[in-house]
Amino acid sequence: MSPTLRGSRGRDAVAAAAPVPGKPPSVLTATVGPRQGAWTRSFNPFRSDAESRWPTWAGIYEPLLISNRATGTFTPWLATASAWSADSLTFRVTTRPGVRWSDGQPFTARDVAFTFDLMRRYPALDHDAVWLFLAEVTARDAQTVEFKLKRPYTPGAVYLGEQAIVPEHKWKDVAQPATFDDPSPVATGPFVTVKRFEPTVYELGRNPTYWQPGKPAVDVLRVPLYRSNAEIVKALLANEVDWASLFFPDIEKEWVAPDPAHHQYWYPDTGPTVLLYVDTRRKPFDDRNVRKALSMALDRPRITKDAMGGYAPPADATGLAESQRRWKDATLAQDPWTRRNVAEANKLLDAASLARGADGIRVAGTEPMRYTFQTVQGWTDCEVGVAVTVKALDYNAWDEALRRGRFDVSMGFGSRGPTPYEFYRGQMDGALVRPTGERAELNFHRFADPEAEKVLRRFEATSDAAETLALAVELQRRFVLDAPSIPLFIGPQWGVFNTTRLTGFPSRFRPYANAVPTGSPRGAFPAPDSLPVLLEVRPR
Repeated sequence: MSPTLRGSRGRDAVAAAAPVPGKPPSVLTATVGPRQGAWTRSFNPFRSDAESRWPTWAGIYEPLLISNRATGTFTPWLATASAWSADSLTFRVTTRPGVRWSDGQPFTARDVAFTFDLMRRYPALDHDAVWLFLAEVTARDAQTVEFKLKRPYTPGAVYLGEQAIVPEHKWKDVAQPATFDDPSPVATGPFVTVKRFEPTVYELGRNPTYWQPGKPAVDVLRVPLYRSNAEIVKALLANEVDWASLFFPDIEKEWVAPDPAHHQYWYPDTGPTVLLYVDTRRKPFDDRNVRKALSMALDRPRITKDAMGGYAPPADATGLAESQRRWKDATLAQDPWTRRNVAEANKLLDAASLARGADGIRVAGTEPMRYTFQTVQGWTDCEVGVAVTVKALDYNAWDEALRRGRFDVSMGFGSRGPTPYEFYRGQMDGALVRPTGERAELNFHRFADPEAEKVLRRFEATSDAAETLALAVELQRRFVLDAPSIPLFIGPQWGVFNTTRLTGFPSRFRPYANAVPTGSPRGAFPAPDSLPVLLEVRPR
C-alpha cells in the first residue's frame, strides 16, 4: 500500500512559543551512540556521511511525508495530499501552503521539482536510486508537483515522500552539491540555526517562524559526541542526555531502577529482520531443505538472550515483525521451519544425501560441511553434523564480504519499509542478484524466484489496499516455501529517555514516532521518522 495523504497539520496549534527573557533556554540533548573522530560542520542532506548528523534530514531539512513503522501510518508534512493516477504512472502531490524557508522565502512545489531534478543531474545525490523509476518531475503550479514514472512503481512513493527537500533559490548556485558542506543551512525545519559547533558537540536553535505554530517547544537541540557506550550511560545517569539510542543488557536494573519516575525506554521491533545468509547458488545451499534444516538446528531464544539481552523477539517463518501483523498470514507465520527441531533437521539432511563422515561431520559432494560464520556467537549446528567456526569481523570488513558474496554463512539484515514489499524484494528478487565479487545493494545471498518476482511486479503496479494485502500474503507464501534466507530475530530500536527535564517522548502507549534519533532503517538512508519527536517534547 502506497501513501495517499489527506488533511493537514498544525492548523489548530497555539501561538508560537518564544524564549522567556531572563530564563535559561530549554534544551533537548540527544545522542545516537558511540562515534569516533569529530563532528564535521556539514548539513548537506545529500552527502553520504550525513547519516551521522541525523538532524540534517530530520530536523533541519524536511520531507513531504513521514511514515510510522510502528503503526503503519503516514503523516503529511511538507505535503498535504497525494494521489496516484489510475495507471499508477503519475504521483501527484499537493504541497503545504504558508511554509517559508528560514530566510523568509516561500516554499513551493518548484523547490520539490528542483530537488529531484538536482538528483537527476548529479546521480551521486540519488542515494535511493529514484531515477531508476522516475521519468520526470514537474511543478504544475505553486502547490502541485507531478512525478511521472517510467513504469508503475507505487512503493516508490515512500522514497519520493521521505526525500529531504532543499530550496531552489540557494542550491541552484551550488557548484558541487555532492561535496558542498552547507555549514549554514536555509531550511524549513524546526531547528535551523547553528548556534554552536565544536568537534564534540553542536547546537541548533529553534526556527522562530516554523510552520507549525507553537512548535518546537524547546529552544535548542544539542548533539554531543560520545566515544563509548560507557560515556553515554554516564551522561544519562548524570541527567546530561535526554534522548539516546543505547542497548542496556538489563535495562530495568541498570537504567530504570535508579529513577523509575524519569528513566524510561522503548525498544520497539521496528528495526530490520536479522537473518543468516548462505550463498543459495552454492551446493548444498541451493537446496531449500538444507537451508530449512540449518534453520531448525538453531536455538533462537538462546541466541536472542545471549546476543540481544532477550529484548529481540525470535523471528517466525515469514520474517516479518509483530508490528507488521496487519500484513501477516497467521498460518504461514506458524510454519515450523524457524522453530528448533534437531530430529527433523537431521531427517532433511539425510534426505538430501548429506551423509556423515567418520568424524560425524556431513559431507557435501567431497567437501566436509565446515563453514565460517561471520558474525555474533550463540549457535552451533554440530548436532546436525555441520561444523561452524565463528569469525568476528569489524563492521566494514563484514559489510564488504556480505555485499560481495564472499562468505560461507553470514549474519545480515533485511530491508524494512512501511510494507512487506521492501523486505521480500531484498530476499527474492532476481533482478538484484550480482555475480560473486560484485557489490550487491540487496539480495546478498544471490537468490532468485521467478514466481516471487511476478508477485513483486504486481505489487509495484497497484495502489489498491486490498490487492496489496493479498499480494503481501503471496510473498509470505513464497518465502516460507523457499526459505531463501534464515530469519533469526527482529531487530529492536533502542530508545532511551530521561524525562527529568523534558516530557513527550514516544512510547509503546503513544507510538507517534520512531524511538531513536537516527530514524528507522530504510534504503540507503534512514527514514526521517524521528522528526516528530522534536516537535512533541516539551519542558516540564
